[in-house]
Amino acid sequence: MERKIGKYHWLWAFILLVTGLFAQEVQLTARSSRTSVGLDEPFRVIFSSNARGGELIPPNFEHFIVVSGPYSSKQTQIINGSMSFSRELTYQLVAQEEGSFSIGPATLEAKGKRYQSNALNIQVKAGVKRKRTQTTTKSVGFEVDILSSRKEVYVGEPIVLVFSATLYEQVRDLNMLQTPNFENVLQQQLDFEQQSRRERIGSKIATVLDFDKRLIIPNKPGTLGGQELKIKGAVQKPTGRRDFFNMPLMRWEQEVATAKIPAVKIKPLPTPQPMGFSGAVGQLELVRELSRTSVNGDESITLKLRIEGTGNFNTISVPELIPPQGFDLYDPKFNEKIRYSERGVRGYKEFEYLLVPQFKGQFILPEMKWTYFNTRKGAYETITLEETTLTVTGDALSEATQPEEGTSTKLQREVSSIDSDIRYLQEVDEGIHMREHPLVWLWFLLGALLLGWLLQLVSFSTRKKSPEAVRAEVKKTVHTAWKTNDPEAVGKMLNVLEGELVRKGIAKENISLSTLSEAFGEELGGRINALIEKLQLALYAPSAVGSKEEWLNEFNALWEQL
Repeated sequence: MERKIGKYHWLWAFILLVTGLFAQEVQLTARSSRTSVGLDEPFRVIFSSNARGGELIPPNFEHFIVVSGPYSSKQTQIINGSMSFSRELTYQLVAQEEGSFSIGPATLEAKGKRYQSNALNIQVKAGVKRKRTQTTTKSVGFEVDILSSRKEVYVGEPIVLVFSATLYEQVRDLNMLQTPNFENVLQQQLDFEQQSRRERIGSKIATVLDFDKRLIIPNKPGTLGGQELKIKGAVQKPTGRRDFFNMPLMRWEQEVATAKIPAVKIKPLPTPQPMGFSGAVGQLELVRELSRTSVNGDESITLKLRIEGTGNFNTISVPELIPPQGFDLYDPKFNEKIRYSERGVRGYKEFEYLLVPQFKGQFILPEMKWTYFNTRKGAYETITLEETTLTVTGDALSEATQPEEGTSTKLQREVSSIDSDIRYLQEVDEGIHMREHPLVWLWFLLGALLLGWLLQLVSFSTRKKSPEAVRAEVKKTVHTAWKTNDPEAVGKMLNVLEGELVRKGIAKENISLSTLSEAFGEELGGRINALIEKLQLALYAPSAVGSKEEWLNEFNALWEQL
């Protein structure tokens, strides 16, 4: 009986403890490890609560930067039969400026109610002056300097900022607490291999580490810099104790250093600016590439208009092409490749056009001019692309009419009749001829009938070839060009493949892996797309041509399946 009473006694005691724990009033408090701190001196702010549930929301740490945290911890204690619970949320902060500041209360929502902590008042003083003098004793773990590659630049000219840390102790995890905040600039962090060197600073040997590089390209004139940045790092410090082997025990402490970005003058571009200048700055080239200058009527020309070099590619636009007459011009495909480095932004932007001839003859691709500001010369420079003659041959197209003096070029388009003979429209007053020369008109009618009979004989003797014969002839043309090392062999094979796809209902601008896979299946469509991509690459990079025999064999295999 006594044992049963003992069991119930402890059970009732546990129930009372739990009931007391949940019945206790919710509390939320805030405290700081220090109420008076120096600039760059980290301190802790801890928010404590005895509530098990609910979301604890910290205040807005205005005038302070969070160095690390939040770190959360929970603890349950039973002392003399009394149970207690507490949880803490800890932040490590550093001040941004001198003065007296208040950290507002944290909030907690629990049991359907909203609770607030007390506010904290923090006095921020100037702190320790850090100077590299031989007489100053170093009490800090590291210092940071920000170096600029240029003191003055033009708008659009690149600047490189190097962040260099001088380490007096073992330091790890160097990081900026806030990134440089510039207006009207392109900012890009550069990939580079961190480098360190040893230097004597006063009476100590320190390690100098370049730990960050950033590329800055200003878009407007003015002064850039003057901003202060804070950088944190973990510094190894002795604890004052020793281990079993009498070696000093160490701990890692967070420290913060302040560095100032040097001022850089951003100069405006010289005035007056020439006509046609669109804002391109750097060391640039305008290039116009043609896949060929002589084509048959059933072929096309690929034209690339490209800006390349080093410059402010974030604002550069490729100029609009002045198209030649006698060609259909399709919407261009845009290509670009940009790389950021210490020398600036390097790469290219280009438009790729497809020109399809409409008439045979010779046509002029007009001259083009483009102006940019050359930063190396400090002056505007105009690039001129000379006019180029394009020749179109073949029986499939008619010729363009020659322009009369003082008039623009007029293009005469073909008119196809039912029997596919090409005829041109001509205005003739037939009534006058019939009235004035009736006998001539009779002879003309008889001649036309005779000519029609002869044309039927010719048409019968030169009957159109079958589709199989045409395909065999096209294939033979490709083989001949490939075997004889014709410089246009790659273009001919590409045109033949694209022409066959167009004949099967796939427009040139829609030729892609997905379209080909849908039309011919994944395996065959992938092979066709791969060969087309190789041929397109070889047009502009002849060195990329692989085994000619291998490409020809693949063409033969695909041609049989198309």
